[in-house]
Amino acid sequence: MHPNATLNGGTSLAGVITVESGIPGVSVLVCDSAKQARGQVTDSLVTSAPEAERAARLHDPAARQRLLVSLASARAMLGLALDIPAREVDLARTEDGVPYLASRPDRAVSISRSEGWTAVALADARAIGLDIEQVRPIDWQPMLSMICSDTERDQMLALADAPPERALAVFFALWTVKEAVLKASGKGLRGGAKTVPVPVASLGQPAPTRQDVSVGGARYAVWTEQIEDVFLSVAVGDAR
Repeated sequence: MHPNATLNGGTSLAGVITVESGIPGVSVLVCDSAKQARGQVTDSLVTSAPEAERAARLHDPAARQRLLVSLASARAMLGLALDIPAREVDLARTEDGVPYLASRPDRAVSISRSEGWTAVALADARAIGLDIEQVRPIDWQPMLSMICSDTERDQMLALADAPPERALAVFFALWTVKEAVLKASGKGLRGGAKTVPVPVASLGQPAPTRQDVSVGGARYAVWTEQIEDVFLSVAVGDAR
């Protein structure tokens, strides 16, 4: 991965990282959107009317501003990946909230945000799913019954005596793989996290990992990487 902070037209977007996903034809960009100044949500960092309306529904001003900056940052990063000004990124969403590029049906897009981080991924004519999660202290054990198979649950519980940071890293890496695959499948979380088999032993490693995950007869190449205090997974399916 490497930093890239210059948008088309020379406008600065702080903290952008281009991730080398190890999957040909896939572009992944990440930024700490919390670093974007309030005044930057103009010009290049534009949002659409539906995005602005979505943010306006939040009653908490701080939460509303975080969402607005995250949405604008996602559009700006897509412009960077497509080599066009952010205002020309015709990002839209289906009724289920799945993002797509209206004038580029040959490009699949996925967007994720967690705490102060925002990530986007693009692929050519393939299903794609992306998830980013900031590692943070949570009580993860009660969640296992909702997202893990029996085997995965037992493997995770075996980490109960490991250093807390190790167990948290594995849990959040596991979550990003499952959500990325479910997004790529087009079902989202309603597809059921338990249906996504993940080898727990391969997760939470310092080095990036790539694995194949099969769900419902479809196979997905999944790339997982830790960037600062977040885990990111991108899942890419066969040609659409």
